[in-house]
Amino acid sequence: MSQVYTLTSPRNENVFIHVMPGHFISANNHINYYVGTSDIKHNIRVSSDAAKLMAEYYIKNNIDVDTVLCLYETQALGAYLAEQLAAPTMLSPNPDSTVYVVGSEYDAAGNLIFRDNLRRMIYGKNVLILISCITSGRTVERATQSVKYYGGKVAGISSAFSMQSKINGVPVDTLFSTSDIPGYISYPSHDCPLCQKGVAVDAISNGYGYSKI
Repeated sequence: MSQVYTLTSPRNENVFIHVMPGHFISANNHINYYVGTSDIKHNIRVSSDAAKLMAEYYIKNNIDVDTVLCLYETQALGAYLAEQLAAPTMLSPNPDSTVYVVGSEYDAAGNLIFRDNLRRMIYGKNVLILISCITSGRTVERATQSVKYYGGKVAGISSAFSMQSKINGVPVDTLFSTSDIPGYISYPSHDCPLCQKGVAVDAISNGYGYSKI
């Protein structure tokens, strides 16, 4: 495996991701960098600071959020984000405001579903979709479809890293983007130049992490 690099946010030196060059396979494509967001998701200090950065976008643009839908183990980050969004401000002084935090569950066909006890947190609500990394955007596309199916409205999309700037017409607010990782490229699995050159696959990756081959 290649050397791991650390990228720090220029907005807060306590918020960072890890980047590792190589040949990685994800569910929908092949990528030449693995982006590690474990600290943003699981380190209490990094998560809380990252949540403050994410909340700025919604507060600044006066975007109402009722529910944070957390994909790929982002519940801790989502809880901190919800706390920031529910905090009283000059524009929204209501001290009794509530922001729900909902995890993700999928059926056998891979569709995002919500149990009966959670549907009230989606139906008629402004839902923020939170995810660690966005490459092709297909996971978020399916999440937006599910939110709409259950009667919710997608208020925003936030990520630690994203290759996409907009998904289904909704802007993606991200802490890090491809501008922070020069040369980051995603390839269709059937047309990967690394495979064509015989470059061995380093690991299989997804939103939870990676596993060496």
